[in-house]
Parts: sequence; structure tokens; C-alpha cells
Amino acid sequence: MCGISGYFSYQNRCDTKLFYKAHKKLAHRGPDDEGFIYKNSNGALELLTGDDSAEIYKKEPFIYDKEPSSLILGHRRLSIIDLSPYGHQPFTFKDLSLVYNGEIYNYIELKEKLQSLGYTFETQSDTEVFIKAYHCWGVQAFSKFNGMWAAAVYDHKTQTLLLVRDRFGIKPLYYYDNDKTLIFGSEIKFIAAFFNRLRPNEKMIYEYLRFSYTDHTNETFFKDIYQVEPGCYMIYSKKGFLSNRYWDIETDNESDVQNIESNLRSAIELRLRSDVKVGSLLSGGVDSNAILGFIDHYKLANTFDTFSAVFKEKEFSEKYYIDLVKTKNIKLQKHFIYPDAKKVLRELDELLYIQEEPFRSLSVYSQFKIYQYIKKESDVTVLLNGQGADEIFTGYSEHYYYYLLQLLLEMKLKTFIREYKALKRNRDLSNIFIIKEMFRIFLSLFFQRKNKHKIFKAVPKLRRERKKFKKLLKQKLYHDLTFSALREYLRYEDKNSMAFSLESRLPFLDFRVVSSAFSMQDSDKIKNGVTKYALRESAKGKIPEKTLRRNDKMGFVSPQELWQKDIYKDEFDKVFEEIKENGLFAFLDHERIYDIYKKYQLSKHRDWGLIWRIFLLKQWKERWNLDV
Repeated sequence: MCGISGYFSYQNRCDTKLFYKAHKKLAHRGPDDEGFIYKNSNGALELLTGDDSAEIYKKEPFIYDKEPSSLILGHRRLSIIDLSPYGHQPFTFKDLSLVYNGEIYNYIELKEKLQSLGYTFETQSDTEVFIKAYHCWGVQAFSKFNGMWAAAVYDHKTQTLLLVRDRFGIKPLYYYDNDKTLIFGSEIKFIAAFFNRLRPNEKMIYEYLRFSYTDHTNETFFKDIYQVEPGCYMIYSKKGFLSNRYWDIETDNESDVQNIESNLRSAIELRLRSDVKVGSLLSGGVDSNAILGFIDHYKLANTFDTFSAVFKEKEFSEKYYIDLVKTKNIKLQKHFIYPDAKKVLRELDELLYIQEEPFRSLSVYSQFKIYQYIKKESDVTVLLNGQGADEIFTGYSEHYYYYLLQLLLEMKLKTFIREYKALKRNRDLSNIFIIKEMFRIFLSLFFQRKNKHKIFKAVPKLRRERKKFKKLLKQKLYHDLTFSALREYLRYEDKNSMAFSLESRLPFLDFRVVSSAFSMQDSDKIKNGVTKYALRESAKGKIPEKTLRRNDKMGFVSPQELWQKDIYKDEFDKVFEEIKENGLFAFLDHERIYDIYKKYQLSKHRDWGLIWRIFLLKQWKERWNLDV
């Protein structure tokens, strides 16, 4: 787990001092080592060092002492697998040089396969497996990897650079390209260091305010800064960028609960491979409980630490369910973190710097406080997390209504009536509410969401997600997985964990688990008015029965709606007065925004999410000193 940085141009050169100053902004992603590949004036490649390079590499030239170059690749290392200095990057093999961020969990199996094909290995690192797998199989290697990664591979022979990102975008990779120069890195702040000021991307701001979308496209909130799409690779040559998708959701023969259990167990076992201590985040829900339950049931660890965010407001706290968790085969140590509402706004500037782009709610703050605690108060470096289960097994309330509508359109009336009654009974819902939700979803298939607040002076052309499946529920899950909102949650996860030099691993986003989930019948995902049916079945006997039967969903929650009208009211009043007086962005109607805020405070509407997004945009604009 690391951070990568790079500059590549066929026409221009980069000052090494400027590059190193920018590269230093990624230090938190890899405190254990750093290194560089540099093309000199003769066209030869050299290994360079920095302030934090491992001692055995200090004999190499220092990056500050070099002249400007057309190619520099940088790396910061967080040592997880093979703690020796020999996991150092950049890693060169024959004509290929690699900088890589992430973990290839099945590196042992791939290494054995490559050895059978004649490759030899000098280290115990997955980095060496990555580059030799790419040398052997080319871009086909990415489909063989089980893990998370963002990488850059420079081919000395063809003088081309490849950028690649894992299937789901767990690890980030940003870039700037002006047809002459490519700048890329694990975080936007690296790229930002090359410019005096950044400009906002109005289209992303529009979609954020109107639809609550973030991270749903290759664009970012910063104009001209992009991200490599999940499941894609890009080759940069004199002809420009060539982009290709190497993986998409695959469905195999019909899957069942046994397949889910087998694949999930294997996914967890692979993600426990580490040369440092592993723990997990733990909520009161099925997902994180299932991970811990599998570890305990199959005796995959001897001792284990869990970390949970809980609140003094009982209606928002999951401590009751977390307290139910007991283990039979492992010694369990639970840690509880209490986010303090009064500290949120004081720490917002830091959080915006870490996250780089706006976020939809303060659930990201709860996660931030967990990772901050882990870094300060424990010796755990790797964390397992349940991210992704909602998007593949049906974890959101909206999934019920997609399924009911699908049953109705397919004329499966008997199943529809059974599921309708079960949902109504389990959730204590009225007929009017259920029918209204189904009708809303039906309309959304043909019409865009109403622009009810009318705060925009102009409406850009909107983008749509890829259509892959005909069935409503399966397409909705595909949307959640590939368009919104999983990609947003993965950004939160990566930035919050890496800010404290911690690695987060996500067993539910093992591609085998995802493929098995998408190969299941919908009736095995939602049954008798209960979501995540297959996951619950596989977790039976492994997690508390009350947790298994839970129908409400909380996840990373916070009492934000209450806080905005109470603890934060004075600050919100001040910000919206400033927006009214000085504006925010030229394409927004600031008088209308202020009117909406006043109506919100008078309880004439309850769209606290929109109020938060506008408030945060103001903070984000100032934090990044945007050129508007």
C-alpha cells in the first residue's frame, strides 16, 4: 500500500525540485521508503532517492541534485507484504519500470504459475509478481489479479506509459494531460502543486448539488484533472491516450448460498495475508459482522481487534448490536470511538484537504475519526471493512421497490403479493408509501429527477450510467456498483485510511464474490421482505441472531440533521449570509440559495442534504483557493 507520482512528456521537462516538493504531499501514504526513476539527458534511466529512502538505497543520487527531466516516476512505500527493503520501488524488470499502489492478494499463486513458466524471483513482494505478470501476459495480467491497485508502467523500448486501476476503483489514480505533458498521482494534491491555482468543474458541481453525485465519472471537481476509470487501463504515447476496459461484471452459471460462502471465505483468507497486524471495522450490521464471523468460525486468526464509531444519541448508535458480538475461537478486543459534534467544524478544513473533493454527509467524518484513533491508539496497520456488500447483495431500502416493480412488470403476481405483504409487515409501512415509492422509481426510468429548487442559472447536458442488464434490480445494483455511490464511498475509504498510513481491505469486492452475487437469482437476494438473503444465510451461526434479523440500515451514520439546526446553526447562518452577499459560483442563483436556506430553518422543507452540500462547497472553494 503506497502512493505513486509521475511526470511524462515528449516535449517538456520537469524541474526535479518542483516534482519532489509535490511528491512530498503524498508522504502520509508511505512513510517507510521512497524512490524515483529518472530519465537523464542521454536518455538513460537512473534510480534516485529522497529524504525518506531506505538506508541501503542512499548511495543512489538524490533527486534534488538532478537537472529537469521528461520522465520521473515516484513512489512512497507503506510496508505491508515483505517488510524488507527489497520491496523498494520503482521496480525495474527488463524494459519495464513499475510504480504501484495496492495489494495483489493472490501473488503467491501467481508467483508459482510464473515460476512454472521460467521466471525467477529475488524478493517476497507482490510488486515483483505484478511486473513479471505484466511482462508475461501483458494487459491480460490485470484480469488474473485478485486485489486492489493503481499502477504506472513505463516501457523503455516503446517509450510509452501505461496507467491502470483495479476493477472497482478501490485505489485512486488521478491525471492531468494537456496533449504535451502527463502528470499523474495517487492524490489530486500532488497534481495541484504544479499549478498556481485550480479551477472548479462546473458540471461536477451541478451534478453534486442536484443529484448528490460524486466520483461517478472520470472527471473530478477540479477542471482538467481526471481519474482513470475503474477496470480500465490507458496507454500514453506520442499519439495521445488509448483507453480500454479490461474487466466488467461477469455472470457465470447460476450461483447459490454455498458459492457465496465459499468465495467469501476465500476472499477473507486472502485479505488476511499480511506481515503486519490486521484488524477490522465493526458496525452493528450484517456486513462487518459477517467478516468477523467468518474469521472466528473458520479460525482464521488467534487474536483480533475491531473498531467502531458510536454516538451518545442512542437513535443513531449501533453499540447495542456491537455489544452482542462474541467470538468462540479468537481473542477479541473491541474499541469504541465517539465522534464529537463540537469538533466537526474545527476539523472540517483538515478533512477537506484529506478528501480533496466535496462529500455528501458527515458519515465520512465518523470514518475519519476511527482511522485517526487506530493510528494513535493501536498497533493495527491493515483493516478489513464491509464496503461493497450493499451494492451486490441489496442493502438499501430502494432495492425493495426495484424488486417489487420488476416482479409486477414480469407479471409474477404471486411472488409480488408475498413480497409486498412481507415488506409492509417487516418495515411497518403503509400501502400509500410503498406504492408511491414504486411509482417514483418507475418514473425515474423515463424521466430525470425534477429540478425542484431551481438554483442553477444554466443546466449542462447530463451523463448517464452504462446500461448492462435488462432486469431492473440487477441494473440498479450495477448502477450502485459502477456509477454511484460505491465509487464515492471507496474514495472516502482510501483517503481517510491513507491519511493515517493505514491500509483498508474489502473482502466483498473480491471479483469472485461480486460475480457470484450478480449470478444469483434476484429471489436469493430479497426474500420474505428481507434484503441480503444469501449473505444472511451464509452468515447463519456465525453472527448474533438479532443482527442477522435486522431490517434497518445505519452504516456510517451521524446525527447530522439535528446538528445542522442546533450546534452548527450559527456557523451555517454565517456561511449562507456570506453566499448571499458575495456569491459562490457564477452559475448559481445566490438569492434563491439564501431563500431556500431560510425556508429550511423555518422547517418549510427538510432537504438538509442540499443545505449541507451548499455549505460544504463554500468551505471547499476556500480550502483549495479556487480560481473563479
